[in-house]
Amino acid sequence: MTTRSVTIALVALSVACAGTKPDVPIWERPGLYGAVRPEMGHPQPGDAAPDFELPSRNGGTFRSQELRGRWAVLHFTASWCPYCDAEVEHLGKLAAEYASRDVRVVLVDIKEDEARWTEYASAHVSPSVIALRDATGEWTKRYAPPHAQPSFDDRAQVMLDTTLILDPKGEIRLFLMPDSKHYDPTFKAVRAELDRFLLEAPPSAITLAPESVVAVESREGVFAAPGATGEIVVRLRVAPGYHVMSDKPSAPEYIATRLRLDETEGLTLEEPRYPPPAAFRLVDHEIATFKGNIEVRVPFHVAPGAAPGPRTIKATLRYQSCTETACLFPATRELKLAVNVAARSLSP
Repeated sequence: MTTRSVTIALVALSVACAGTKPDVPIWERPGLYGAVRPEMGHPQPGDAAPDFELPSRNGGTFRSQELRGRWAVLHFTASWCPYCDAEVEHLGKLAAEYASRDVRVVLVDIKEDEARWTEYASAHVSPSVIALRDATGEWTKRYAPPHAQPSFDDRAQVMLDTTLILDPKGEIRLFLMPDSKHYDPTFKAVRAELDRFLLEAPPSAITLAPESVVAVESREGVFAAPGATGEIVVRLRVAPGYHVMSDKPSAPEYIATRLRLDETEGLTLEEPRYPPPAAFRLVDHEIATFKGNIEVRVPFHVAPGAAPGPRTIKATLRYQSCTETACLFPATRELKLAVNVAARSLSP
């Protein structure tokens, strides 16, 4: 399977108990009676989880690819749902308790007014939970098996109060629909399944595509006036169990992590500034690497006479990802970074 890191994608209500005979269908196991069945159609356990791209409560955008390399629990909710509301506190506890094992918990609100959801999430959803909002339900309905709750014309509604566990490859391992008869807001069964998956996971890192090892995002809304200075921040999230070479690799044959930006009218870009490297022990010597979450910062200056308006800066990110035992082919990613120039200087 994969690493012991885990990101939890909650989409159902119950989970399996250890020690059950493997030939017993999952929907006949205690706590898992709401599990999807093959006749409901796809997606099913073993399928790749549909991708999504949704706004988060901190104002940014969260992409499902950011979960790659970790286990995840994905849960679908709405503030007006009493079952869902009773689960929110326990969801926060789950996220906090499994954080040390690098499991992520993602909560997706379905089709609610932004102000209502923002107020509810601020008051009730733990900061340890990644809180997202699907305003139209278009992303959510991709998860709904076509023959689950066939009377629901709104397919996003099918997913309300559903919980999924996703593995580090982004595949569905557990898919539980609501089961009000055996309702348990504490996610006891989900925890049991998650523990079982983690115990089965070997300590070595999962083999991912090079593009999936590193999630990339840039700070939105970079704004500067003519004659002023600013800073572009590009964040890289390296999957657990992996590292990338630093910008100053320990040997000339190693591929440096490098961010290159094209010149843009009205802006003067300085050289990117990288964080200090982390040492990685390789047999009898150490090499310079980056691990976990890193930031590359690019200072810039706006020309005094620069025309106002948005600028799109084309950039290229190149890196090579490795585990303790193997390296992947070098990857090159094309990026677009945004800077807005004010209509006039903001100086008094």
